[in-house]
Amino acid sequence: MLRSMYSGVAGLKTHQTKMDVIGNNIANVNTTSFKSQSISFADLMYQTTQHASGSTETTGGVNARQIGLGAQSASIATAIETQGATQTTNNPYDLMISGDAFFIVNDGTQNVYTRDGSFYVDGNGNLATQSDGYYIMGWMAVTDEDTGVTSINTNGGLTKLQIISDETSTFPPEGTSQAVVSGNIDAKDTNITSSAGKTIALEFYDNLGYLYTAEFTIKDVDDAENTYTMTLTDIMDSDGVSVGAEQLAMVHLGNDNQAGVTNQVPGVLKSGYYVNNYSAAKGTADFAITDSDVNTTDTTMFSAVPTSGKLSDLDDAGVLNDLYNIVIDDVNFYDNDTYTMDHLGNLTISHTGTTSLTTKKGVVNDTNTSSYKVSVSGAVATINYTTSTGTLTSDVDGGKYTGISSALKTAYAIPTGLSSSTTYHTTDGNSLTLTVPSTTSLGVASGYEAVVTSGTAVVTSGAAIKNTTPVKGNLKNLPETIRGYYKDLTEDKYNAYPDTATYSLSSDGTLTVTYSETNEVTKTTDAVSLSNAYVYSSVDDTDNPTTVTVVGASDSSITHTLALNGKLDNTTQALLAACFGISDETLSSYRTKEDSTYAPTYAIEVDTTTGKMSIKFTYKADETESKTDTYSITDTTNISASVGKETAVYTDKSGISTYTLNSTGSLADLMANTDADAILAAFGIDKTKAANYISKSSYSQSSYVISNSGLQLTSYEDSEYTLDTGSGYSASVAGTTVTVSLTTSEEVNTSGNMTELSSLVKNAFGISSADYDTSEPLDTYTIEMDANGEANLTITDNSYKTIATEYNRNEMTLNYDHANGSYTGATFKQADGTENGIGYSTITTDKIVLNFNPDMDDTVNPWTDVYLDLSTTTNYNSSGTSTLQASKGDLAGNNTGRMMGAMTGISISKDGKISASYSNGQTLLLGQIASATFANASGLEKAGNNLYTATLNSGDPVVQDITVGGGSISTGVLEMSNVDLSNEFTNMITAQRGFQANSRIITVSDTLLEELTNLKR
Repeated sequence: MLRSMYSGVAGLKTHQTKMDVIGNNIANVNTTSFKSQSISFADLMYQTTQHASGSTETTGGVNARQIGLGAQSASIATAIETQGATQTTNNPYDLMISGDAFFIVNDGTQNVYTRDGSFYVDGNGNLATQSDGYYIMGWMAVTDEDTGVTSINTNGGLTKLQIISDETSTFPPEGTSQAVVSGNIDAKDTNITSSAGKTIALEFYDNLGYLYTAEFTIKDVDDAENTYTMTLTDIMDSDGVSVGAEQLAMVHLGNDNQAGVTNQVPGVLKSGYYVNNYSAAKGTADFAITDSDVNTTDTTMFSAVPTSGKLSDLDDAGVLNDLYNIVIDDVNFYDNDTYTMDHLGNLTISHTGTTSLTTKKGVVNDTNTSSYKVSVSGAVATINYTTSTGTLTSDVDGGKYTGISSALKTAYAIPTGLSSSTTYHTTDGNSLTLTVPSTTSLGVASGYEAVVTSGTAVVTSGAAIKNTTPVKGNLKNLPETIRGYYKDLTEDKYNAYPDTATYSLSSDGTLTVTYSETNEVTKTTDAVSLSNAYVYSSVDDTDNPTTVTVVGASDSSITHTLALNGKLDNTTQALLAACFGISDETLSSYRTKEDSTYAPTYAIEVDTTTGKMSIKFTYKADETESKTDTYSITDTTNISASVGKETAVYTDKSGISTYTLNSTGSLADLMANTDADAILAAFGIDKTKAANYISKSSYSQSSYVISNSGLQLTSYEDSEYTLDTGSGYSASVAGTTVTVSLTTSEEVNTSGNMTELSSLVKNAFGISSADYDTSEPLDTYTIEMDANGEANLTITDNSYKTIATEYNRNEMTLNYDHANGSYTGATFKQADGTENGIGYSTITTDKIVLNFNPDMDDTVNPWTDVYLDLSTTTNYNSSGTSTLQASKGDLAGNNTGRMMGAMTGISISKDGKISASYSNGQTLLLGQIASATFANASGLEKAGNNLYTATLNSGDPVVQDITVGGGSISTGVLEMSNVDLSNEFTNMITAQRGFQANSRIITVSDTLLEELTNLKR
């Protein structure tokens, strides 16, 4: 048969295989993450009819004559590292890997690998493949019981990802522990000055996640002293129902000492008691004592106690001292003192008496904030009132625009709404210069990073380099880059190791080198007795060396004379071997180290009495010893090693440059920094460009601010403003302080009723509402100048006077600075033995605790104490409207508390981390999807269903965070097939033409055979 026939058949088969590959590619053009394949051919074997011959002196060489026998499939390659296009699905569990990594899934027996990210969550909450239900492998998040921090250990073992479970379906509630009372109290607000007061509400959560509302009432106490009471009046649940008297009785403002729990305040119900029945209609109240269990009914201790009357009535009822710690002593408390009782059991006690006193008031002394001057002419008195509008600083640096009060802005006609970074400067107060900043913001350039912590900025350039090597292997295969991390492993030491030396890496990166070392040693053999074929005959010590003669045991005519000591050489070896029955091979092994200067020796021992003989040999031999050397990473600051089971990854940060400087400062200081060029380069500018940004102010005034997101450069522009002296404003300088004052005047009759006096006159003489009575008959006044030229106002009290004192443990007094309206702290009523029975605690600016259930066991207390921050409240004029409000959480918005949250969604980030979000605004890290990379991904073996298995040629998988290899995970998208139809159709045409041509070979070969057959005819 013709060879061409078989070549054609081979060609048909290979081209048919190529069509099979093309057909499979086209069939999978829409298969998710399918990787196209390509085939290459190789020629088949050759029949050699003549081998090649070399040239001679007379003829040239002849090439071989070979006839090929067709083609065969050489390889089928998969374009496994070519990324497919993106297909948007909007399914949050559809994932696509960007990079050369693979998802890891478990088919129930082993881990397999895929690029197909079409996943779903099964009935048990596990993340699995849509097609087969195989579990997606990764790492579950673990929460530290001590710190509460949830993290993922990517060095731990892989497991299936159960992202929805009973444990993660809800997020636990948390009680509110911080609150902020903010806003302004306007002394002219009619709500504040009314008997009802202004009510503000505070929402808060208890430990079980239930929402409550605490109501507080704010009332004016004394305009002159700038004091106001803040009283807790009720707590309601989410349905607006009060928690009841028992619970309210066990809530107070302030700690136990401040609220008078440890030092009982008269008129406040004793700790542990509460009103369990209050009847306004009957005018009675019943009192019980709590047993610290809100779920049980407490025993009524006092019944039908009148809610109003005389103190003697309460004394007769036996409750005045028992419940209120009050003793009628005719000094502080009297029988005829009257009282009223609120629904919480707090008393308001009134003392009524007669008075005809005349009170003399002098003009208020000058203070830092205001001064009064009074002159009298006839029946008219003129009051001049000079008040401080505010103060400014006259030092070189000036002050901040935000420090200029609204009153001062009016005095200088300064516009509002300027940048909060605006500053001012003045020398005498008559003119003022505003410096308005102009800011240019620059982002962080690519390849750089800026991190700001506690006023210090760290600018970093460069990136860490990762180098990978097997955990163990031949030392000569250890890359030079990695050897460089071990400075003690010098080039000389490295070259001195034998080629057979191996290395291994421990978990901390320690390098251990194992090698063999051969040394020459001297050995002496055990004694070998004379062979049974010979017996001892005699010793001749006249010879040198001494000799011994042995004879044959069965034939005494056979004799051998041996030197007792000598060298083991060619002459003696055969004789000794015969006499002592030692093999020639054994004796030759003793002579392996023999040279011209050395030969093994022997020594014969003879017992002439018994005739026993033995021999020992002394020789040199090589002994091989296994040794190890260890080396540690020299630069542990910049170099770290992560050693896995098969592969070690070194992270080299030595190429990272770091510059540290203050995060804020003057631009001049930044320019003077020795690393200024490198620092400015991180924000995409140089020194020249930075200086160009500064055009409206001197270079030294310019400033910079570095944040995590970039660099801000600020310049300044000046504007001049003049004090409005025509409206009564004036300025004075004392040291570096400029005081701006406003003088107003008012005329008043020198006598009349107290109700006719304006606030200005009352303030001029220091008169408060407690100094006079507004009921009929009216108190009167006269204004006179005494002999010293000083003005005095005399008040005549023409009526009876009632002094009422209210006692309440759920109340505190807010204090404000008269000069600037800032909050100066809170005080609490305390028992001090004064005429009114109470004084005030030391003022405190600390947060005030809203103390829940102080007398109950914490194990039955569902509420968390809430700390109220009042530091931002103010006492300004705000057109008669107070803006106080309360909100849960601190100034940073933390510790607000929360209700229990139900899981509302699952999100997957670019690094594969899976997080749950909850209806209460919380998020929880659940786990992270693992990825695998291979040294030769093309060596993976297709397993069908878009799955791959590892082979010997692919290498073992490197399991890691997807971002370690520079990849990422996208959600709501899938990777499409990377089949290129235009390329496949082109390959199809070439395969078709090749198939046709090979079929023609068969056809022609058949014709030739036909012609050959016809020759026979």
